[in-house]
Amino acid sequence: MGRAIPAVDSVFFLPPLAIGRVGGSHNPLDSFVWAKDPTIHGAHRTVIRPAVSFEVLSDGSLRPYQPAAIQFRDRDFLRPVAPFFELWVKLQNGKCKPLTSRFLRSCKASTDNVEYTVTVANRKAQRRTGSATCAYIAQLVVSASDFERKRLMAFSPHTSGQEPLVFRDHPIPLGHFQVIKPIERIAMDIDLSTLRVRFTPARGEVYGPPTAIAGPASPLPPGFALPGVTLGGRLHDIVPPENRCLNPNTPWSRYIMDERDDDPQPSDSYDGANVGNNRSWGVVDDTCDGTIEAQVIINERRFTATARIFSSCPDYAPDRRPFYSIADDLADRDLDPIEVNDDTISDSEHEIGDLFERAFETASLFNLDAMRERAITENIESDPPPRNRRLPKIDKQSMTRADIPYADLTADLFPYPASEESLPGFRLPYAAAAQFKHATLCDLETLLAFLRSNADHMKALIRPPFARFGKLPRRPARQPNPNFRDPRVSRDGFHDMRMPPYMRDSDQMPLSITHRQYDALLRLINYLRGKSSMLAGRLNTPVARRTDELEQRRATIPRHLVGKWGK
Repeated sequence: MGRAIPAVDSVFFLPPLAIGRVGGSHNPLDSFVWAKDPTIHGAHRTVIRPAVSFEVLSDGSLRPYQPAAIQFRDRDFLRPVAPFFELWVKLQNGKCKPLTSRFLRSCKASTDNVEYTVTVANRKAQRRTGSATCAYIAQLVVSASDFERKRLMAFSPHTSGQEPLVFRDHPIPLGHFQVIKPIERIAMDIDLSTLRVRFTPARGEVYGPPTAIAGPASPLPPGFALPGVTLGGRLHDIVPPENRCLNPNTPWSRYIMDERDDDPQPSDSYDGANVGNNRSWGVVDDTCDGTIEAQVIINERRFTATARIFSSCPDYAPDRRPFYSIADDLADRDLDPIEVNDDTISDSEHEIGDLFERAFETASLFNLDAMRERAITENIESDPPPRNRRLPKIDKQSMTRADIPYADLTADLFPYPASEESLPGFRLPYAAAAQFKHATLCDLETLLAFLRSNADHMKALIRPPFARFGKLPRRPARQPNPNFRDPRVSRDGFHDMRMPPYMRDSDQMPLSITHRQYDALLRLINYLRGKSSMLAGRLNTPVARRTDELEQRRATIPRHLVGKWGK
């Protein structure tokens, strides 16, 4: 009798989602992982360490290797981040394993039974104009037996009488897709017979119509605009001559921000905003997002696996971790709340400790002074909400000594400005204060002591997230709820110094940590406060009081004699 054919339940990609980054070099960036620097000068800060990487050979197969260092550039060109995706199978017995060429043979199949469909698009201009002809899309259908590197050439779909933004005979390259050739070999503990594909993002170029020749750069920071009669800053080339191939007769070349109620935020993040009359120059880039779909036929059954891909701008600080990531967002949606009790306290402490480490790393990246100025300007230009003395200031007094009790929490360690004037010696006093305070909280023991000693203040200082839809009251309240925010309550849309201060989410609202992070932090604070209350109760016993008296007496003994006298 022959061997039984494996019973497959489903097929899936690992990873199910990946983010690529554009770059002009022909050499993709090597793999690296986040790690801790254990040296004295490193102080356990986050660093990047090289990890096992793949070189794609001329026949489409892989050669794994361990890079000695991470090189981000080749001369003037950044190396793109080009993720790989593996196909895996879940068997009906619940086990999961890579989908390899050997496994296909055991199912009396081959790579001819596998087909990939790749669809990537850039819809940013469509999102602003509301016209589908301002999107550009690329699609490929590739057999798993075809190992040639394929270009993803995008153009704008349109019907009769419509003007496409990107002409079919002048498409925009959105990167490459390649099926990796499986080979029957294991190298560096990696099975090279696993079915893999690779997405390589585009170069990071911009494209525009023939009129996108030269334009002024606004000398003001993002969010601020010059009067329409004022010429902006230096003149610069908008688009290289070879990339002036877009159609100038589309809504994208006539777009002006804030003329629609559903403009994406921030509304001025396009070329042409904040100069002249804010009319778009019709410029687009070669970033994109999309899907990779695999159709696998095994045992006369068709299985489908889907992975999502994103192509974005280069990471200018790859050794700094965000405190709010896609992983945190997915965990907030799918995972249960973090329980905090005597059995789980170690895990909870380290999860919150990691959150505060990432908050410090985020604080080290941005100019808090500029963000504060922008946020306060937006507050002042909006209709004022009903007064609320319990919440922080939303005007020029925000994060000054007038913003007590919120701003006095670190006054003993690093003084906040008494007014808007900078502190002597600090050009960016708010950025310096944020980094100074968050640096001390990267030590877990210091953080726990801080949370224990400032429980009530910490609860007030952390901005609560918006309530989940099912938890919102039928009618909005006039004043904010201290436990959650409501987008219908005007004060909940104003920026203040609550953590994270002055940062915006995708809807221009003040940013908060996730529900799961916020709940875990409050649970840990309550746990630590409960333990402090138990300890305080013990300190009232006669033995504890006697011990306290002995400690006070010992404090009066000269330090050089303590060791000689012992306890």
